[in-house]
Parts: sequence; structure tokens; C-alpha cells
Amino acid sequence: MLVLKQQLKEARIPQAVVARAVAVSEATLAQIVNHNEWPRTSPEEVRQRLALYLESQGIDTAKSFDAAQGAVSPRTAGTTDKTNLSEEENMLLKKQVLFPATKKAFGLFRDPFADEAMQGAD
Repeated sequence: MLVLKQQLKEARIPQAVVARAVAVSEATLAQIVNHNEWPRTSPEEVRQRLALYLESQGIDTAKSFDAAQGAVSPRTAGTTDKTNLSEEENMLLKKQVLFPATKKAFGLFRDPFADEAMQGAD
């Protein structure tokens, strides 16, 4: 997250207004403000237009494009701890059996979910 986000909140300027003024989409501005991800095409031009707009609104742009304290870096934002394989094995469903009335209604003489029924004919 950039310091810019805090500056916009303090100045009570919606990101949508800034996006229109800088001629980028709201999603693009959100990516810039929240994740410091600039557009691939002409990022320097967007940065200049953004700086000019902020200056016209009376916002100091010296630290606007710095990362805010406590913000997660883009590299660590999507990482999670690795799960153990034993935890994943415990997530298997318990064996479910059919009620006798169900077997009778559908004409089943043995459990179709039994292990030997699931194996192909060898």
C-alpha cells in the first residue's frame, strides 16, 4: 500500500475522481494505490499525471509513491504457510452407507460404494 492512499483519505478525495482526472481506470488506480502495481504501458507517464493532479489538490507528492509502514510487500501478499500432507489426508470424507429402505427401493443387493465395487474388473 502506498502513502498515496492515506493522503487521499485525509484529503477526502475518492479514488474514482483521481482515476478520471489521471485518465486511468478505477481498477488501475486501485492496483497502484493498494499493491504498487503500475500499468505496463507508460507507467512513468501515469506517475507524472498523478503527481500533477495531487499537486493541484495541494497534496505533497514527495512521499506519495513510497510504501506505507506496515504494508505487505507485493511478493509476500499472496503467500501462505504450506499445509501438511497429513492435514489434507484427514479431510477425506467418512464412508457413507445406504439405508436398507433405500437399497430396497432401488433394487440394490450390495453397497455400491464398497471398495470392491469401486474397483474395475481385473
